[in-house]
Amino acid sequence: MQVLVTTDTRTVASIWAPLRRPVFRALWWTSVVSSVGLWMQDIAQSWLITSLAPSPVMVSLVQTATYLPFFLLAIPAGAVADVVDRRILLLTSMLWICTAVVTLGLLTISGSMTAWLLIVLIFVSGLGSAMNSPAWNSLTPELVPKSELESAVALGGAGFNCARGVGAALGGLLVAQLGAGWVLLINAMLMSLVWTAIFRWKREPVVNEVPERVLGAMRAGIRYVRHSKPLRHVLARTGIFVFSASCLWALLPLLARKIMNLDSTQYGLIISMFGLGTLSGATLLPQFRKSVSLDVLAATGTALFAVGMASVAFFSSYHVALIAMLLSGAGWIFACNAINSAMLMASPSWVRARSVAMYLLVFQGCLAFGSLCWGFVAQKFDMPHAMLGASLGLVASLAIGIKYKLTAVEKLDMRMSGPWPKVETTVTPHPDHGPVLITIEYHVDQESINEFFDAIGALEKQRRRNGAFQWHLFIDLSTPGVYVESYFVETWAEHLRLRDRATLDDITAEKRVYACHTGDCEPRVKHMVTERRRKKTKE
Repeated sequence: MQVLVTTDTRTVASIWAPLRRPVFRALWWTSVVSSVGLWMQDIAQSWLITSLAPSPVMVSLVQTATYLPFFLLAIPAGAVADVVDRRILLLTSMLWICTAVVTLGLLTISGSMTAWLLIVLIFVSGLGSAMNSPAWNSLTPELVPKSELESAVALGGAGFNCARGVGAALGGLLVAQLGAGWVLLINAMLMSLVWTAIFRWKREPVVNEVPERVLGAMRAGIRYVRHSKPLRHVLARTGIFVFSASCLWALLPLLARKIMNLDSTQYGLIISMFGLGTLSGATLLPQFRKSVSLDVLAATGTALFAVGMASVAFFSSYHVALIAMLLSGAGWIFACNAINSAMLMASPSWVRARSVAMYLLVFQGCLAFGSLCWGFVAQKFDMPHAMLGASLGLVASLAIGIKYKLTAVEKLDMRMSGPWPKVETTVTPHPDHGPVLITIEYHVDQESINEFFDAIGALEKQRRRNGAFQWHLFIDLSTPGVYVESYFVETWAEHLRLRDRATLDDITAEKRVYACHTGDCEPRVKHMVTERRRKKTKE
């Protein structure tokens, strides 16, 4: 089997190439099996709420309760995932989720379940999922090389959504035969497979000479995203797409039961067609990506999803819904793969889980808020008109996507540059001592001044992303052509981390600036720490 397909502009790995790697393969197939149980649970709780409280707002609250924890915990969860051992975090959070799911199942079987109790327990389970997701979603670059990253993301999405198809069909059948409570317990049992695979994984320890604290890691993650234009574009595209797409997931269960008059088995088959669509789309992705950019891929996916959702709403027919969900599934995997791949390509390893957390904050937050909003729209008007309005929103988002492009990430090289030489100082500051001032003196000829200003502007963005909270460029009024770059970092420890955070793109940006320097020696660098004034002791 040929692993790589090469074109003039990009190299795309075969969709199956990542499965040759044992750790990725073990985690992939167990997560697919676990996802079957997850989608069985989704069918069970969606069908259960339509029995306990059949109103659009209450049904949409299930989606809100599922995704609201991500909005609340995404940033601290991402910081924790970058600071602690991700393997331990995954094992702990999965135990939390499993406990909540078992409680859900037992209460449902005993007949003690109410609509609000169901929503509360879904929220509790979501807290565990929120802590789990940044660590889980940032694992892929650890397991495969960059050339296989897009294929690994597509394979993960395809497995998850294929499990959606199998789990939805199986869940609908088992809910009809056994009841929702037993389906929930089966999901808890299937979760143990992926827990075991993670437990057996011998992850290489990450050596961090200057460990971060959680609050500092949160600030660093927010600062990085704030000063990274590619990541800001990814988050904008995510929010625009997911807010409108959330309408389908919020209203489809009640639409199927009350307007289409379907039973749980037929509803499960509709969701299965969505899974089949994602699997078909994932199979076509490597070939499709040979000739199109991430932006075209995202736009194609958005259009397909909009057509599928509008068809479900307009015809309200079981047979039309089967075909429409097939289209929506292909559109979902195209759009999400483009956005996910761009997010991972734009994130260096030291901040990857925090970047994933910001992505999940937007993604799941828009799912939660969007589901609630579309529920109120459906309550005010009706469900088909709400879904048609959401479809129009997706079409309108195509124009907005022109401004927030994803293609810039394809040129980035976020591989770490390796450790820099140690800073030579006569006094070793305490790690918490700060702020720290770094100055770099450049000598620039007049003919190179435009190139210097362009290069130093790019370097400023790199400094701010990696830890600088103030940055300035000064000109020496007494010596022509002398410029001094200065920036502040919160503490000495943060400065050492900043040096370790440099990527190959960062090194390239710094080399452009140094190439404009015309002095007899390297630019002079000084490190200064705030002096803590001491009172003189009396003799």
